[in-house]
Amino acid sequence: MREHGSDTLSAFKLRSDSHYFFSSDGKAMVGYAVEGRRLVIAGDPVGPSESVRLLLRELCAFAELRALKLAAVGSSASFAEVARHAGLRSFYIGDEAIIDTGSFSLDGRAIRKVRQSVRRIEREGFSADLIEANSLDPALQAELESLAELWRGDEVERGFSMATPGLAGEHMADTLLLVARGGDGAPAGLLHFVRCYGRPAASLGLMRRDRESPNGLTEFMIVSAIESLRAAGIEEVSLNFAPFARLIHSPDRIHERVLGRIARAADTFFQVERLYRFNAKFHPRWEPRFMLYEGLLGLPSAGLAVMWAERQLPKPRLAGRSG
Repeated sequence: MREHGSDTLSAFKLRSDSHYFFSSDGKAMVGYAVEGRRLVIAGDPVGPSESVRLLLRELCAFAELRALKLAAVGSSASFAEVARHAGLRSFYIGDEAIIDTGSFSLDGRAIRKVRQSVRRIEREGFSADLIEANSLDPALQAELESLAELWRGDEVERGFSMATPGLAGEHMADTLLLVARGGDGAPAGLLHFVRCYGRPAASLGLMRRDRESPNGLTEFMIVSAIESLRAAGIEEVSLNFAPFARLIHSPDRIHERVLGRIARAADTFFQVERLYRFNAKFHPRWEPRFMLYEGLLGLPSAGLAVMWAERQLPKPRLAGRSG
C-alpha cells in the first residue's frame, strides 16, 4: 500500500471486514467480498501494473474454480480498460468529487452559500482542528465513537469500497481526523481522511456530526479540512462519491438524459441528486468510477451484489435460516 496505493480509494482496502487476494508474486493485492454468486472487488487492485495483470488472471481462475462471477465497484477508468482484456465489461456508476486545495477559495458569488454557512458557524463559536488519528487519547476517541454511533442510530454502516468502518482498528494508522467543537469545547462533528501514498492527496472516508448541531456545520468542517490539509501539503482532497453525477449535471445523449431522470427519481431512497448537489457546492473536479461485471447479461446480478456489498440494500434471507 505504501509503495503503490496512489489511487484515492486504495487505503479503503485496509478495512478489517474485507477478504484479501494476493498475486502469486506477492506484489499486488485486492480487497473483495462474496455476495450471492459474485466475487465483488473493492476499487482497483494495488500493485505495479505487471503484477496487477497477473493478479487479475489468477483471480479469474480463483473465482471460476468456486463457480463465482467477478464484479467490481468503484473502479477507475484505467483499471476498467485493463479488466476489459480479461473479459470484464464496465458500467458508469458515478463520480468522485476531487478538490484542488491550491485553487479552492471561498471568494466569489458562485460559492457564497458555502461562505455564508461557514461564517455563521464561526460566529456561533465553533472551531476545528486537524489531528493525527494515532494521537487520539482514549477519552477523545470514546467521545468521537459515541458521537458517530448517535449519528448513525439504527442505520447499518454503509460503504465497502469508499468508506472507513469506524474509528478503531489498524486502518486508522497514518490517517487524519478533523474534529469540530462547539463553544463549550465538546466534539460536535468529525471527518476522517485516509492518505494516498505516492501523491499529495487524501480521501474522505467518514463524516459524522451531532444531530443537534446547527445547519452548516458539515460545510464548515469540509472547508476547515481543505484549508488545514492544504497547509499540511495535501494538494487534492477526494470528497463524497456522487452516484450518476454525470447523468445529472451533463448528460450527453438521449439515453443518458433518460437515465438521469431515473436517477433523480431514486433520490428519495438513495439521495442521488442530493449527494451530487452537496458536492457540487464546492466546485470539484469530477472523476468517473465504474462497476465491472462478467457476461453480456451480467449487469443486473452484478449490480445487486454490489448494492449488497455496499449495504445499500438489505440482503434477503431464506425463511427458517439464520447467519
